[in-house]
Amino acid sequence: MATAAMDELAERYVNRAVRSVFVYTREAHPGEIYGHHASTDDKRRNARAFRDHCLVRREILIDELDGAAHRAYGLLPNMTWIVGSSGMIHYKAAWTNVAEIAGVLDDVLTFEQYRAERQWIPFYSERTSWSARDRAKFRAGLLRSGLRALSDYERMLRTQATVTRSPVETTGARIAGIDTPGETP
Repeated sequence: MATAAMDELAERYVNRAVRSVFVYTREAHPGEIYGHHASTDDKRRNARAFRDHCLVRREILIDELDGAAHRAYGLLPNMTWIVGSSGMIHYKAAWTNVAEIAGVLDDVLTFEQYRAERQWIPFYSERTSWSARDRAKFRAGLLRSGLRALSDYERMLRTQATVTRSPVETTGARIAGIDTPGETP
Protein backbone atom coordinates (compact mmCIF):
# COMPACT_ATOMS: atom_id res chain seq x y z
CA MET A 1 0.00 0.00 0.00
CA ALA A 2 1.26 3.45 -0.90
CA THR A 3 -0.01 5.32 2.16
CA ALA A 4 3.41 6.30 3.58
CA ALA A 5 4.73 7.37 0.18
CA MET A 6 1.54 9.35 -0.52
CA ASP A 7 1.87 11.08 2.86
CA GLU A 8 5.44 12.06 1.96
CA LEU A 9 4.29 13.30 -1.44
CA ALA A 10 1.51 15.36 0.17
CA GLU A 11 4.03 16.96 2.54
CA ARG A 12 6.35 17.75 -0.37
CA TYR A 13 3.56 19.64 -2.20
CA VAL A 14 1.73 21.22 0.75
CA ASN A 15 3.23 24.67 0.10
CA ARG A 16 2.45 24.48 -3.63
CA ALA A 17 -1.35 24.84 -3.45
CA VAL A 18 -1.92 21.07 -3.37
CA ARG A 19 -4.27 19.44 -0.87
CA SER A 20 -4.13 15.68 -0.52
CA VAL A 21 -6.80 13.68 1.29
CA PHE A 22 -7.49 9.97 1.68
CA VAL A 23 -11.12 9.05 1.05
CA TYR A 24 -12.06 5.93 3.01
CA THR A 25 -14.80 4.31 0.94
CA ARG A 26 -15.17 0.67 1.93
CA GLU A 27 -13.20 -2.37 3.02
CA ALA A 28 -11.41 -3.47 -0.13
CA HIS A 29 -11.03 -7.04 1.10
CA PRO A 30 -13.56 -7.64 3.89
CA GLY A 31 -12.98 -10.55 6.21
CA GLU A 32 -13.89 -11.74 9.68
CA ILE A 33 -11.93 -9.00 11.46
CA TYR A 34 -12.72 -6.02 9.21
CA GLY A 35 -15.93 -6.85 7.40
CA HIS A 36 -18.44 -4.95 5.30
CA HIS A 37 -19.63 -1.86 7.17
CA ALA A 38 -22.96 -2.33 8.90
CA SER A 39 -23.17 1.22 10.29
CA THR A 40 -21.48 4.61 10.09
CA ASP A 41 -19.90 3.97 13.51
CA ASP A 42 -18.55 0.65 12.20
CA LYS A 43 -17.10 2.45 9.18
CA ARG A 44 -15.49 5.13 11.41
CA ARG A 45 -14.00 2.43 13.65
CA ASN A 46 -12.48 0.61 10.65
CA ALA A 47 -11.16 3.90 9.20
CA ARG A 48 -9.46 4.68 12.52
CA ALA A 49 -7.95 1.20 12.65
CA PHE A 50 -6.67 1.67 9.09
CA ARG A 51 -5.21 5.09 9.96
CA ASP A 52 -3.48 3.71 13.06
CA HIS A 53 -2.17 0.57 11.35
CA CYS A 54 -0.86 2.36 8.24
CA LEU A 55 0.18 5.51 10.14
CA VAL A 56 -1.69 7.73 7.68
CA ARG A 57 -0.84 11.40 8.27
CA ARG A 58 -3.13 12.92 5.62
CA GLU A 59 -6.67 13.95 6.39
CA ILE A 60 -9.07 11.01 6.01
CA LEU A 61 -12.55 11.71 4.70
CA ILE A 62 -15.12 8.97 5.28
CA ASP A 63 -17.59 8.23 2.49
CA GLU A 64 -21.27 7.77 3.23
CA LEU A 65 -22.30 4.28 4.32
CA ASP A 66 -23.94 3.72 0.92
CA GLY A 67 -20.69 4.69 -0.89
CA ALA A 68 -22.04 7.81 -2.63
CA ALA A 69 -18.57 9.33 -3.21
CA HIS A 70 -17.09 6.01 -4.30
CA ARG A 71 -19.85 5.59 -6.89
CA ALA A 72 -19.53 9.20 -8.06
CA TYR A 73 -15.81 8.73 -8.69
CA GLY A 74 -16.13 5.42 -10.51
CA LEU A 75 -15.86 2.60 -7.94
CA LEU A 76 -12.17 2.04 -8.75
CA PRO A 77 -10.27 -0.12 -6.22
CA ASN A 78 -7.30 2.08 -5.22
CA MET A 79 -8.07 5.18 -7.20
CA THR A 80 -6.33 8.52 -7.34
CA TRP A 81 -7.82 11.70 -8.74
CA ILE A 82 -6.14 15.06 -9.26
CA VAL A 83 -8.72 17.82 -9.52
CA GLY A 84 -7.70 21.41 -10.18
CA SER A 85 -9.02 24.38 -8.24
CA SER A 86 -11.38 25.13 -11.14
CA GLY A 87 -12.80 21.60 -10.94
CA MET A 88 -10.92 20.36 -14.00
CA ILE A 89 -10.01 16.68 -13.75
CA HIS A 90 -6.31 16.53 -14.52
CA TYR A 91 -5.74 12.88 -13.68
CA LYS A 92 -7.53 9.74 -12.58
CA ALA A 93 -6.15 6.26 -12.12
CA ALA A 94 -7.52 2.92 -11.00
CA TRP A 95 -4.38 2.33 -8.95
CA THR A 96 -2.19 4.67 -6.90
CA ASN A 97 1.29 5.04 -8.39
CA VAL A 98 3.19 7.62 -6.33
CA ALA A 99 5.98 8.33 -8.85
CA GLU A 100 3.44 8.87 -11.62
CA ILE A 101 1.33 11.13 -9.40
CA ALA A 102 4.39 13.27 -8.55
CA GLY A 103 5.08 13.76 -12.25
CA VAL A 104 1.47 14.65 -12.97
CA LEU A 105 1.39 17.13 -10.07
CA ASP A 106 4.48 18.84 -11.48
CA ASP A 107 2.84 18.98 -14.92
CA VAL A 108 -0.43 20.35 -13.51
CA LEU A 109 1.33 23.02 -11.46
CA THR A 110 3.37 24.05 -14.51
CA PHE A 111 0.20 24.15 -16.60
CA GLU A 112 -1.59 26.29 -14.00
CA GLN A 113 1.35 28.69 -13.83
CA TYR A 114 1.88 29.20 -17.55
CA ARG A 115 -1.40 28.35 -19.29
CA ALA A 116 -2.48 31.95 -19.98
CA GLU A 117 0.97 33.25 -20.93
CA ARG A 118 1.76 30.34 -23.26
CA GLN A 119 -1.85 29.84 -24.39
CA TRP A 120 -1.78 26.18 -23.46
CA ILE A 121 -4.95 24.23 -24.07
CA PRO A 122 -5.59 20.99 -22.17
CA PHE A 123 -6.57 17.81 -23.99
CA TYR A 124 -7.68 14.35 -22.91
CA SER A 125 -5.48 11.25 -23.15
CA GLU A 126 -5.40 7.73 -21.74
CA ARG A 127 -2.56 5.30 -21.09
CA THR A 128 -1.75 2.15 -19.22
CA SER A 129 0.68 2.13 -16.30
CA TRP A 130 2.26 -0.66 -14.30
CA SER A 131 2.84 -1.26 -10.65
CA ALA A 132 4.88 -3.82 -8.75
CA ARG A 133 3.33 -5.67 -5.84
CA ASP A 134 5.14 -7.12 -2.86
CA ARG A 135 3.20 -10.40 -2.64
CA ALA A 136 4.16 -11.10 0.97
CA LYS A 137 2.98 -7.66 2.15
CA PHE A 138 -0.19 -7.89 0.08
CA ARG A 139 -0.97 -11.32 1.56
CA ALA A 140 -0.30 -10.00 5.08
CA GLY A 141 -2.69 -7.11 4.39
CA LEU A 142 -5.40 -9.53 3.28
CA LEU A 143 -4.87 -11.70 6.36
CA ARG A 144 -5.18 -8.62 8.57
CA SER A 145 -8.87 -8.61 7.60
CA GLY A 146 -9.17 -12.38 8.13
CA LEU A 147 -8.83 -15.67 6.26
CA ARG A 148 -12.06 -14.99 4.35
CA ALA A 149 -10.46 -11.93 2.72
CA LEU A 150 -7.56 -14.07 1.45
CA SER A 151 -9.80 -16.87 0.20
CA ASP A 152 -12.18 -14.39 -1.52
CA TYR A 153 -9.23 -12.76 -3.29
CA GLU A 154 -7.79 -16.11 -4.42
CA ARG A 155 -11.23 -17.17 -5.70
CA MET A 156 -11.54 -13.90 -7.64
CA LEU A 157 -8.13 -14.51 -9.26
CA ARG A 158 -9.12 -18.05 -10.27
CA THR A 159 -12.41 -16.77 -11.71
CA GLN A 160 -10.70 -14.01 -13.71
CA ALA A 161 -8.05 -16.43 -14.97
CA THR A 162 -10.69 -18.77 -16.39
CA VAL A 163 -12.78 -15.96 -17.89
CA THR A 164 -9.97 -13.86 -19.38
CA ARG A 165 -7.42 -15.60 -21.51
CA SER A 166 -4.70 -14.07 -23.61
CA PRO A 167 -5.23 -14.18 -27.38
CA VAL A 168 -1.75 -15.71 -27.64
CA GLU A 169 -0.92 -18.83 -25.63
CA THR A 170 2.66 -17.77 -24.82
CA THR A 171 1.58 -14.41 -23.39
CA GLY A 172 -0.52 -15.64 -20.49
CA ALA A 173 -3.41 -13.93 -18.75
CA ARG A 174 -3.62 -10.16 -19.14
CA ILE A 175 -5.21 -9.15 -15.84
CA ALA A 176 -3.13 -7.38 -13.23
CA GLY A 177 -2.66 -9.60 -10.19
CA ILE A 178 -3.00 -12.95 -11.93
CA ASP A 179 -0.36 -15.26 -10.57
CA THR A 180 1.90 -17.28 -12.79
CA PRO A 181 1.52 -21.04 -12.37
CA GLY A 182 2.97 -22.28 -9.10
CA GLU A 183 2.96 -18.88 -7.34
CA THR A 184 0.67 -17.91 -4.52
CA PRO A 185 -0.51 -14.37 -3.75
